[in-house]
Amino acid sequence: MIARAAINGAALRPTRARYAVLLFVYFAAFITYLDRVCISVATPAMERDLGLSEMQFAWVFTVFYIAYGVFEMPTAWLGDRWGQRRMLIRIVGCWSLFTVFTGMARSLAMLLMTRTVFGAAEAGAFPTLSRALSRWFPMYERSRANGIMWMGARSGGALAPFMAVAMITLIGWRYTFAVFGLTGLIWCAVCVFWYRDEPADHRSVNVEELRVIRLGAAPPPQAGESVPWKTLLLNPTMIALFCSYFASGFGFQFFVTWLPTYLMREHGLTLQRTGALAGLPLAAGAVGCLMGGVIADWITRRTGSVTIGRRCVGVSGFLLGAVGYAAAMYGHSAPTAIAFLALASGAHDMTLPVLWATTTDVGGQFGGTAAGFVNFASSLSSMVAPLSAALLQRMFGSFHAVFLAAAAMYLCGAALWLIIDPRKSSSTEGRS
Repeated sequence: MIARAAINGAALRPTRARYAVLLFVYFAAFITYLDRVCISVATPAMERDLGLSEMQFAWVFTVFYIAYGVFEMPTAWLGDRWGQRRMLIRIVGCWSLFTVFTGMARSLAMLLMTRTVFGAAEAGAFPTLSRALSRWFPMYERSRANGIMWMGARSGGALAPFMAVAMITLIGWRYTFAVFGLTGLIWCAVCVFWYRDEPADHRSVNVEELRVIRLGAAPPPQAGESVPWKTLLLNPTMIALFCSYFASGFGFQFFVTWLPTYLMREHGLTLQRTGALAGLPLAAGAVGCLMGGVIADWITRRTGSVTIGRRCVGVSGFLLGAVGYAAAMYGHSAPTAIAFLALASGAHDMTLPVLWATTTDVGGQFGGTAAGFVNFASSLSSMVAPLSAALLQRMFGSFHAVFLAAAAMYLCGAALWLIIDPRKSSSTEGRS
């Protein structure tokens, strides 16, 4: 009797396949920023070998985000239409190939062309990943799930400087890009054989876990169903999310573009010392991503309100981020400046899981398309940020003006979170 009861009890317990999917998404995000941050570490060597100026290389950063922004919404929309698995194989496979091709560039023109196609290939990655999580996790776990996804991105960015410096020193920047590109191709192979869009189609999911997953789940759109563009794009919460992510992207881009240059030129650090310090803000960001998701879900459970949980994290994260950037202007040594920049990065990244969870919730069955729209705002600020940082540095002789501009942007982001409401869905009457 006891044995039979134990067996029956075990059968009723939900499986945990969704956490394996979360780990899979974590690695995709990790690889994304591993590839992105590599070029910022390699910038001085690439400028020297290709004979490029700082302004010319600023365009190398910028064209990536122009292409990324242009293709962001179409790719996210196709992810909703075709399914996340199919799009992720295309996205990760293509960006991995163009990571390899970056190492083959022999001129500015070739580098600009490669990074443009790279940006187009990578567009839609995070909206598609976030939409995949919304199909695999119940609503009350989505902030934490998105936080772990973004922790993967920041972990990749944090480790990239250490790894890139070591590999560039050992095998040169060209072969370093080739090695990083190979990791994405391995991920694609696993996606082909293991991942499924619909949890019910995955052999590791039992009936009880499927019941848990479908709490608050938005099904994929039906064949022939059109996107409700008007209600989606004119939703006040969606507009506020768009504007807050523009502010967010402006400050964040410094960490993945000019931070190594700032440390070497304004603090006189060597390449090796730069590699040791440049990853710390993104490491703090990884912690912030996890904390933001966990704290938001905890407040939600305690208050019974998704809005209060996510809004508290959104406002406080942006405010602390503004404090960190403002304080970094008074960091007269590299360790002090990095400590304040790490505060800015960690606090800012607390807002990412609540922003992405809210975006896919508000977008409903077109959550990927909604995430593509919001992520386009980050692409817009990413187009502006590298060039404006180079111009401000040239005008004032320091990157401190960039820090001040980022702090002002973060204050705007905090104000916007006061009107963001995750219950105001574009495809439903609302959620409790």
